[in-house]
Amino acid sequence: MRWARWLWAVVITVVLGALLFEFTMVWTIGVGTYMITMGELTGLWFLVAGYVLACVPPAFGLLVATGGFWRSMTHALWIGLIYGAVGFLFLDQVAGLTI
Repeated sequence: MRWARWLWAVVITVVLGALLFEFTMVWTIGVGTYMITMGELTGLWFLVAGYVLACVPPAFGLLVATGGFWRSMTHALWIGLIYGAVGFLFLDQVAGLTI
């Protein structure tokens, strides 16, 4: 029965990440980075928002899979960092696929 819980967690993570937050996360990180390079410190808010959007899918998926709230939240912080960085690095491919 444990495998069913992990399968459900993967489905939740993929649906939240790919369908709901991917494009918005990549857009906010990209705009935030652009604004910071142009000297606008308001871009930090965009970077924070993009990072939060990158952390939400793994947090929910891990919460379903493990049932541990704090473990899910702390693991989602570094998973979100990796997810956001990879999304930003492949910004042109992601934008090309979604437009």
